[in-house]
Amino acid sequence: MLNHPAEDEFDPDFISKSEQKRAMDRLQAVGEQLAELPVSQLKKLPLTETLMDALLELSHIRSHEAIRRHKQRIGKLMRHEDEAAILQALNRHQQPNLEKRMEIWITRLIQHGDPAIADFVRNHSAAERHTLRQLVRAARHALESEPEQAEKMKARLATYLREVVTLS
Repeated sequence: MLNHPAEDEFDPDFISKSEQKRAMDRLQAVGEQLAELPVSQLKKLPLTETLMDALLELSHIRSHEAIRRHKQRIGKLMRHEDEAAILQALNRHQQPNLEKRMEIWITRLIQHGDPAIADFVRNHSAAERHTLRQLVRAARHALESEPEQAEKMKARLATYLREVVTLS
């Protein structure tokens, strides 16, 4: 017999293996977008020297298989970066009013739940309904029961939204 945790034993830090894989795929996709940027714009982003070198090296690779493997390497290097800071800086250059729109979306998602999630998924093809629903649920739960965790959960939601907007 399986023991399911009670509703009040909600763990906002739980991430399924599938979601971890999807997150790694999103990081790799963001890394690929970074690789397409001009060097002048890359230098303005908060990137480590290792990632910067890997991004610059990608333009010199010609073999299809080597490019694929190098993109995977960039995705792996992205795991050790401050993803929120990179996305924020990248979006600030590409879409100056994005931060204000993100705040509006976060508020709307937390207040209205599923209808707002459906709107966001409809407007952004890279968004995954399940992941978004989990993040919104965690943020709502934190606001209701653990106010000190609320900012952390909202930051996670904001990072995911920036990721999706960057990939859409």
